[in-house]
Amino acid sequence: MSFINKVKEVYKYRHMLFTLVKQDLQGRYKGSIFGFLWTLLNPLFMLLIYSIVFQFVFKSNIEYYPIYLFVSLMPWNAFNSMIGGGTTCVSNNASIIKKVYFPREVLPLSVIISNTIQYCFSLVITIIAIMVSGVGLSFNALFLPLIILVQVTFAFGLILMLSAANVYVRDVQYMMNPIMMIWMYASPILYSIQMVPEKWLSIYKMNPMTVILQGYQDILYNKTLPNFSSLGITFAVSIVICIIGYLIFNKLQKRFAEEV
Repeated sequence: MSFINKVKEVYKYRHMLFTLVKQDLQGRYKGSIFGFLWTLLNPLFMLLIYSIVFQFVFKSNIEYYPIYLFVSLMPWNAFNSMIGGGTTCVSNNASIIKKVYFPREVLPLSVIISNTIQYCFSLVITIIAIMVSGVGLSFNALFLPLIILVQVTFAFGLILMLSAANVYVRDVQYMMNPIMMIWMYASPILYSIQMVPEKWLSIYKMNPMTVILQGYQDILYNKTLPNFSSLGITFAVSIVICIIGYLIFNKLQKRFAEEV
């Protein structure tokens, strides 16, 4: 089946996609009194903790460090959730795969959409915090959808590969926890990129999440334009990863029902 036909087929199952996204969002806070309100409360509590800890306990040379950390950590958490949930999205839905036919790409796509929605809600708290803290918001924040698009494209390509591989080798899902932890410390989240030694900087910037997180920092924290050149290259790389991921997923999905 060609890529265009596959897109058309996924579109035909948009109602199933909507249902999966809805179930995921509702399932996160099932049985909770506040329900979906926790989507806003969680980042709010996190921001309060950061503000208290890094103002009175740990000192940093980065101005408005709690805001810097919040701006960097929230998109990383979204990315981490995408990879974590995406890696197991096929293997965890064995009962559906064995009983009902549908384009399997719906599963990783639902993970991407639900986590993106979750992150967009957390952005409400992020933007309020930026304005209240004194950092302020500039018109450069209008480029936020562009950076989210780059991140989502990159994550989707990885999820296509990881979710397919995890059906055949379940070790993949267990490997991702330490990998994501190492990846986090190899990205400018807890520290600024200016702290990276000059000799390692070229290698450091090969990390796509470095460019993506810098994009968030530029428009939300530094109030400057993002580096369009770096983002363009990262977006191109992300598209290539999506193509490779689709080819791998498309080839391996033929035996999903047998392997899950």
